[in-house]
Amino acid sequence: MAVTSVDGRRTTTVVRLAFVALAFVALILGYIGLDTYFVEQRLEGHTFLNVAYFDLQLFVLGSDPLQNATSLPPTLQVARFAAPAVTLFALAEAARLLLSTEFSRFRTRRARGHAIVCGDSTAAATLARNLARAQRRTVLIRSRPIGPLATRREHLLSVTGDATDPDVLRGAGAAHANVIYACTDDSATNVAIAAAAGRVMGDDSVGTAVYAQIHDPDRAVALQARRLGVDDAPGLRLDFFNLDQLAVQVLLADRPLEPVSGAIPRLLVAGDAPFARALLVSLARDWRLRRTGPAKRIVVDFVRPDAPAALKLLRSRYSILDQACTITAYDTDVHTLLAERPSLTYDDAYLCYQDEEYSLQVALTAYELWHRVAGTVLVPVDRLAGLTDAFGDEHGRRLLDQVHGKIKLFPKHAAACDPDLIAEDLVERLARLIHERYVVACREHPDEPTDPAALVEWAALDEERRASNRSQADSIGAKLRAIGCTIVARSGPGEFTLSTEEIEDLAQAEQQRWAREAAAAGWRYGSVRDPHARRTPYLLDWAELPDERREKDRSAVRDLPAILADAGFQIVRIADPQLGRTAELV
Repeated sequence: MAVTSVDGRRTTTVVRLAFVALAFVALILGYIGLDTYFVEQRLEGHTFLNVAYFDLQLFVLGSDPLQNATSLPPTLQVARFAAPAVTLFALAEAARLLLSTEFSRFRTRRARGHAIVCGDSTAAATLARNLARAQRRTVLIRSRPIGPLATRREHLLSVTGDATDPDVLRGAGAAHANVIYACTDDSATNVAIAAAAGRVMGDDSVGTAVYAQIHDPDRAVALQARRLGVDDAPGLRLDFFNLDQLAVQVLLADRPLEPVSGAIPRLLVAGDAPFARALLVSLARDWRLRRTGPAKRIVVDFVRPDAPAALKLLRSRYSILDQACTITAYDTDVHTLLAERPSLTYDDAYLCYQDEEYSLQVALTAYELWHRVAGTVLVPVDRLAGLTDAFGDEHGRRLLDQVHGKIKLFPKHAAACDPDLIAEDLVERLARLIHERYVVACREHPDEPTDPAALVEWAALDEERRASNRSQADSIGAKLRAIGCTIVARSGPGEFTLSTEEIEDLAQAEQQRWAREAAAAGWRYGSVRDPHARRTPYLLDWAELPDERREKDRSAVRDLPAILADAGFQIVRIADPQLGRTAELV
């Protein structure tokens, strides 16, 4: 769907206003002309109502007194052409409006390579707008109809119906869509939409992606685990996303943790919202990649009701918290903490309560916090996102005082509803974790030889290496199935241990996978690695590989439990592939 320009919309408005003005001109000139005509022709019935009635008849292509007229006043000559022109324009507009619904349905059914957004939620509306503004052809499926004015303003095609119904999805052209987003306010409904999309997709819909929003982060991890454990469905790439986790990713990309003069950051994270939990885990990952040594851990004070129990549960699911953070839990509120511990100071503070109004109230009233925080007091908001510009918009205009820049509102879901960000699915995230662990390992063992081009952040990594990491991540499910294992959401601190035989078998499989991809990418055997000539000494059978290369493959396999643990998963053993029987979970 072509996106109408702002100039085009203004032109349409001007034309409509011009015809409204022309209607008034025709009405006035017609009355004046008819009044003059009655006087000149000495016609009977020369009253106000009669002249007004005959004036209105001009708009329906005729007026009784003028049926046999040959000489008319100039004003009447203008009016008798202007009035029908207005009528014809009105008829054309009416016909267009009457046919617009059917035409929109036709365009929707005939759409190809478009995006479909399902839901009546704020997230669905934001995502649809972002897609349309990026000039992506977009169809919005809502259970409640959206007005034609809003549809035109946002350049959207709209379908009204239940998106869990395959027929509604077909009516939106789902079989030929590039991507489908399920963004209702109910996670179960979003999963049902994803299942319906799977039934609609044909085998020729290769590359179609379906992203279902899951509001509870634990349920999102559980569903991702089940998705990673199966092969891709024909024609369908499925993933589940949580907006809080995506919003934290945006936040830390804009405000990364940076050591200041060698000092370790000290942070305050307060609140019981899922955003606080996602923030703690992402802070740990971000710091592990940036710190200069494994002994340097960021210091975090975690404040919320029942904070010790909440932190214990979080630590059991994400071991990275203990690897990169020193977290102290306070079962209290921010005001009490500041009053009882006057020596506490922070680099930044994050107020992440489920009650956004309470978060904002703490930011505005806990003036002692303004003195204790060197950086900013950040309040993530969704329902109150409209207040963000009041504290300073993109042009620097402010309606409310930021307290010298201390208070900052972060519109979390508006930031997270980014199509490119949502497209970074589970495989992409696992690939990023594989790379990050490799970088950390290389930094902790600087004496071992490595390619400096590989020791960069994920965004700066060359596409060939990123593709290799994605392929390695995508093969995790197959590797685990080969040894009778699968993955589940992490529920405790226990570590899974692979046997020596399993490590050896999976290391060989990993080498074979890498060799196939390298050969497909044009690499050939050479005694010395030469990236320009695309020669490598590692395109050999397992038995012929140098010991250091085989050990590298084994190390990649040994890291699997830790990589999955970083993502909130754990490996469980469900069957012995050699005996073909179910075994106990470990």
